[in-house]
Amino acid sequence: MGTWVKETDEAFYLMQGNQWISRIQKRPSAGNPNERVLNVEGMREWFLRSDSPLAMTVSVGTGGPEPEQAGSSSGGQTPPPEGETPLPIGGDTSPEEPGSGAEPAPEPAKNLALRVKSTTYFKLQPKLANELTDAEKVLVTNGTTFNIQYYIDVGKNHWQVQLLEPTLGDKTNRTWYVYTPDIDVLTGVRLRVISDTLFKTEPKISSQLSESQKLFVKNGTQVSLLAFKPAAGDHYEIELADAIAGAEVNTKWYVYSLDTKVDGNRQTLEVTGDTIFKARPVQASQLSDADKVLVKKGTVFLLNSYAQPESNHVRVALQGAFLGPQNRTSWHAYVPDIQISGTELGNRPSDQGPGQPTNPADRGVAMSFPGFTGTYYSNDPIQPKNRYGVRGNFTWGEALHVNRSTGAYRRPANAGVIYNILKVADAMEEIRKMYGDKPLKINSWYRDPATNAAVGGASMSRHLSGDAVDFVVPGVRCYDVYARLNGWWGSRGGLASSSVFTHIDVRGYRARWSYGY
Repeated sequence: MGTWVKETDEAFYLMQGNQWISRIQKRPSAGNPNERVLNVEGMREWFLRSDSPLAMTVSVGTGGPEPEQAGSSSGGQTPPPEGETPLPIGGDTSPEEPGSGAEPAPEPAKNLALRVKSTTYFKLQPKLANELTDAEKVLVTNGTTFNIQYYIDVGKNHWQVQLLEPTLGDKTNRTWYVYTPDIDVLTGVRLRVISDTLFKTEPKISSQLSESQKLFVKNGTQVSLLAFKPAAGDHYEIELADAIAGAEVNTKWYVYSLDTKVDGNRQTLEVTGDTIFKARPVQASQLSDADKVLVKKGTVFLLNSYAQPESNHVRVALQGAFLGPQNRTSWHAYVPDIQISGTELGNRPSDQGPGQPTNPADRGVAMSFPGFTGTYYSNDPIQPKNRYGVRGNFTWGEALHVNRSTGAYRRPANAGVIYNILKVADAMEEIRKMYGDKPLKINSWYRDPATNAAVGGASMSRHLSGDAVDFVVPGVRCYDVYARLNGWWGSRGGLASSSVFTHIDVRGYRARWSYGY
């Protein structure tokens, strides 16, 4: 059956019979409310199909209904969102689209999954479909859902995906390439627009951007996200997991955070350079082929958990990815070659610091530390002389949350906590210097396990090791602090922000996230 193009008031459709198999929606023009615009990049694939359209009809201003989607059993009505629950292969393949209204929070992602939103080809090479033989491509209809182990952005709007099960073609191959505008990723993270807003190519006020750098998004719109992070000017930096009208190809945007609400979170592990995952944290040459696997730059995994670094490696537990001849899910990853994005659900700390007395009359509360001799005092600086040759600005009382009235403090679990406090204190001295040597407010530093659970910290929080600080720069928005520190901190550790504090840690590899509030 051949295809044809139909234009309506709302969209351009690639039609097969009397139903559409691919759609590009129109959107209001930001410059002229009487005009509608759309991104025609997605049409390119239409005309590269073996059954490319040879005719077009125009049904604008006729008052007729929008065409029904192929495979839909909804009588022309677009099905409502279904809470991001992945659908089994061979099950219901009705598409899920961004909507509005009071929706339940999305289900946490149990594995990586993608859904075909426009009938497309899965290919053995990242080429245009008409450049491949029939044996090198498989046509997959819209609405089909796949569980995948990982994906790699290989450029030119294509991903390499590793299917969990070899269900396509001759059912022997798990590795395929797919055109990204034709798929959605089911992430368990949803952004809801709660006030008419703009998606922007830079985190600036809209008057500083050209029309091509911003996209109007109406109140009630919902989209799934691959990732979201803080950005300057109280913006989120977002990466869309599914497309909205006008943003079918470009997936990375900035949006004003106060116009949106983010539900859910997830952690991903991204490989930043070709690397080898290992069964033990040793040189690859010391391992058998069964105990190591090559992982390409740009590979993204869903992360279940991870341990503290050991011998410049991090032990990671991958979610739904089975690598190597033994189908392992746990590996040691070389620290310089990875980064972590996102955080676990429920990471919403509400800790409070003790503050720092001005011109204290004495040295404060006496304390003892495991592995160290002598007595330490809460009003003493962590660094008697800091990197700038003067008395340090941060005290043991701030790091261990000393209660000056009762003498209670968070007792370090071991000597390693003390060494980690020393390391992150040095970074805090640098940050203070960046902001004119003005005092910083400490919200949270070391947390023992009981305190960490009580204040709502992450199960693998760096605060448990003593090398993390949540702080505030008085008079500066927390997202702006994050934006200023991001490039400077690089891969030395973690950096994150909520609307009420900024987090930094010295874990030794790059991690970035937003707390979502």
